Amino acid sequence: MITAEYLSEKLSEAGLFSHLTLENLDSLARFTRRMLEINEGLNLTHFTSDEEVGQFHIVDSAHALPLLRKLQKGSSESWMDMGSGCGFPGALLIAAFPQMDVTLMDATQKKVMALKSCLETAGWSAKTQCGRAEEMGRDAGFRESYDGIVSRALADLPVALEYAVPLLKIGGHLVNWMTESQVQFVDKSKNALEELKSKIVEKSPYSLLDGSQKRYLVVVEKMGKTPSHYPRAVGVPSKKPL
Repeated sequence: MITAEYLSEKLSEAGLFSHLTLENLDSLARFTRRMLEINEGLNLTHFTSDEEVGQFHIVDSAHALPLLRKLQKGSSESWMDMGSGCGFPGALLIAAFPQMDVTLMDATQKKVMALKSCLETAGWSAKTQCGRAEEMGRDAGFRESYDGIVSRALADLPVALEYAVPLLKIGGHLVNWMTESQVQFVDKSKNALEELKSKIVEKSPYSLLDGSQKRYLVVVEKMGKTPSHYPRAVGVPSKKPL
């Protein structure tokens, strides 16, 4: 069973426990248990055992916490978990940074409703948003309004850039989780980075608990105002990456 004590043990093994309190881990455990309950009737994740969830959702997400702490310019910044799905890595941001204004965003209404239920169970006041990144990026209510965006298993980097960068403030950051095979093709993102007035400022390697999989956290900083013609229409970024 996913409990605060279980999460504490897993995070301690990875050297990441210092970024969370036992109280916040208790809320995170409630969020996770509720997610797994909903997952029995709605496909949120294919990881269902405590060990899988602990390693591939909790610990994998938590590897970004030292980096996120360094990127923060203030305690009440606005961040989005883009394509949140089952709620990770967004839930780790909420647990580790209680003053941060976090939005869990997904394009599927059923998943957003599930995330709302998980947040309520955890006792968290974070927001949810159902929408497509291409549409939100053109909406004045969202465009260039976020200090940071996290993205895990969303899309290849050129596509993720066009989804995320228009939503960032100038000076804001995209933190993107990548596998070892994905990071080999970062060079394919040069055109997207130039077009979207952004640059890669950090590429931080880490390994999962069993050491079998090497991963990277790739940090992109928005350097200038996004040209008005980006993002392109729904579906175009994935079909015709920059």
